[in-house]
This record gives sequence, C-alpha cells and structure tokens, in this order.
Amino acid sequence: MLPYFILLFVVIILSFMSENVRSNKKIYNLYIILIFLVLVLFAGLRSKVVGTDTGMYVGRYLRVNHDITGLINNTSRIEIGYRFLEFYASKISENYIIILLMIAFITIYFQLKGIYKLSVNPSISLFVIITFGIYTYIFNGARQGIAAAIYLYTLNYLIKGNFKKYALWVFIAFLFHKSVIIMIPMYYLFKKEFNYKLLALITISTVIIIIFYQEILNLGSFVNENYRSYQDIKEQGGKSLTIAYVLLSIFFIVMRKSIKLKFIKSYDIYLNMFLIGTVIFLVVFFTSSYVEITRIAFYFILSSVFIWPIVFKSLSQNKILLIIVFFILLHLSYYYIFLSRMSGLTPYILNPRF
Repeated sequence: MLPYFILLFVVIILSFMSENVRSNKKIYNLYIILIFLVLVLFAGLRSKVVGTDTGMYVGRYLRVNHDITGLINNTSRIEIGYRFLEFYASKISENYIIILLMIAFITIYFQLKGIYKLSVNPSISLFVIITFGIYTYIFNGARQGIAAAIYLYTLNYLIKGNFKKYALWVFIAFLFHKSVIIMIPMYYLFKKEFNYKLLALITISTVIIIIFYQEILNLGSFVNENYRSYQDIKEQGGKSLTIAYVLLSIFFIVMRKSIKLKFIKSYDIYLNMFLIGTVIFLVVFFTSSYVEITRIAFYFILSSVFIWPIVFKSLSQNKILLIIVFFILLHLSYYYIFLSRMSGLTPYILNPRF
C-alpha cells in the first residue's frame, strides 16, 4: 500500500510546486508534464496481477489477433475505440506493458486536461482524483475508465453550455464504453439551478426508480448487456459507500449557501451531478441489487473533482481549517479502505518484464 501513498505525496508536492511558479509558463508546464509522467508510469508499469480486471485485459491482448478483421467485427462486445487501441499497441509490441501504458496515457491525458481547464485549484482536484479512486479506476475497468476520463474533459463544454461539443465528446467516449451515452440527456438536468424544488423532484424520482427498478434495468440492457445479468444477482454490499455518498451530498447541499456568487452556476452543475450519483447508490442499496451497477454512478461522482476546490475557494478563514481537516481525513480514510479492501490493488507490483 505504501507505493500508492508515495504516489499521492509526490503528485501533490509537484502540484504545489507548480503553483508557486505559475508566472513562469515553461517551468509550470514542466511540472505538469512531470505529474503526467509519474501517473502514467505508475499505472502503465504495474504487473498484470495488480487490479482485479487487469488480468482479463492482458489475457485478451495476448490472446486476440489484432488485425483489420477484428476491428470491423460487429459481433464483438468490446467497443471499437478500445479495439483500435489494442490494434495500435500490438504494432509496437506484444508485451502487455504497451497496452497498459497506452490506457494510462489516454486516461491521464484527459483527466489532467480537464482538471487544468476547469478546476479553480488543481492541487485539490489531483488529491481528490487519486484518493477517491478515480485515477486507479483504470486498474480494473479500463474501457470505462477511458470513457470517464474523456467525459471529465467534456465537462468543460457542459460548464460553457455548448451542447453540440458536449454531445460530440460524449460520443467519442462512447467508442470506449457504451454506458457513457446516458450522460447526453443528463445535460439538461445538470444545467438546472439547484433548489429545494429540484431536490424534491430528485427524491420523488428516486422512489419511482426503486419501485420500477426491474423495468428500468431491462431498458439498461439495451445499452450494455451486462445489466441483464445483474437482475438475478442480489445483496452484494455497497452499504458503506451509500452512506458516505449520502453524507457528502448533505454536506454539499449545506455548503451551497457559502459558495461565492461567481462560482454558483458551476457549483450547481457539479452538485446536481453528485446527487444523481448518490441516487444510483441509494437505488442499488434499497433494491438489494448487484453492487456492480453502481459503476454507472462513476460518471456522476467525477463532479467531486471540481466541487471541492470551489468549496475551499468560497470559505472564510474562520471556517476553512475545520473543513480542511474534514476533507483530508475523509479522503485519506476512503483511500486507505479502497486500497486495502477493493479492486485487488495491493500489493503494488511492477511488471517483471520492465
């Protein structure tokens, strides 16, 4: 587990150092490149035993013939974007280190691009993206991890109110994981001003979804066939995560009254996103459904990367210390539990062929 905490420490130190030289573009960009390289190499140079699903992706890379026929195979359940990625990786080397590096390269590129375009405090965003398990998501769900990273960058167009570019980038993300397509209609919900009328609507909708859950899951199977199999899998956990997201949602709602006016429109977008992510956890919990369904909430929880920096930018000096302590303890505790109990991330082992 120690390597993960060292990674966190190195990235945050580099980020703080970059903020001190922001006026010098060359040195500032150099620090960002260093952060990028550290994150890419840590993910790309890991062994195939690090991450529950890594072995599956490596096995497929070593087993499948990556040719033109495979690319145009319409019966494949693997999205064409990821098949292209495998195809180009195979032209470089058959060593699985290449596909892991390429996955990491694309994911970290879009994550950092999104952070440095949107975040009012990149250091806090980097802290969240690592400690909240967003960065390490690709250690397991590589395809969805890529799609989510592209979507994180796409939030730039959501904030700007450019629906055409938003939809275009969601479609690009769709080429790596079909589930992201649900974020297109969500655009209009996210853009609404948060108020208690909207909160009541979300609450009522949650109750309706719980009641008609099976019918909705049947519709979900058209997007991803995996959801069809989830109907028969029951009571697989998620209680602790559900409680954590509910408490965070309450916290962000309470904090809204302290947010500076210049940030409020963006804050409402991120708050609406986070609430919908929490709804998904609540639905899964109250229907005793397969906890893997909460993977769809991953796109919504990305909002935490940007909502925390706005909170800190809006706080007065007499309140900020308490919130900082809460923030650090919460995220470090989550990070520790996530690393120790989920996704097969520990121990971290380097690729033996590196």
